[in-house]
Amino acid sequence: MLVYHPAFDVYHGVFRALLLLENAPNKSMPFDALRIVDLYFLFPYLLADFEFPRGAGRRGRQLAGTRSRFNTLPSPKTFVSQMQGLHKLISAALAGRGLIQADALKDGNVERTDNAFPEELLRQATSEDTVLAAYLGSTLATIPLLGKDGLKARSRLMEFRYDPT
Repeated sequence: MLVYHPAFDVYHGVFRALLLLENAPNKSMPFDALRIVDLYFLFPYLLADFEFPRGAGRRGRQLAGTRSRFNTLPSPKTFVSQMQGLHKLISAALAGRGLIQADALKDGNVERTDNAFPEELLRQATSEDTVLAAYLGSTLATIPLLGKDGLKARSRLMEFRYDPT
């Protein structure tokens, strides 16, 4: 039996990545930050387990009440790990279309180019999508990735203890 899930759809992943990058300051974020905020875009209820920095949690806790339109996860940490290959494919597709900088991607950053956001994709975003992407891109993605107070540590989705600080 074939079951569709947007998390495994490259085209839906491109849509999510562009929406998140459009809402990030400087339209860029580290690759691992994109992986983490993409998980929260797909499964916003997981925000309930996130350790928010001071001042960022009120809106995050409101969004945590949003049920996932897609599914629930038995292990978010395992899911993020399994999605790494798909995220690399999504990034490569965006770089191939000239929507993100290939050189920055080699350095572990996902950075939008000045090429226009495809309008037909933007029209596909629901108001819920835009609100969630705005919060994730402008708030969570701006938390430094590394260290004991970084995004990896706060989300508890990736190993952080051996990160250089």
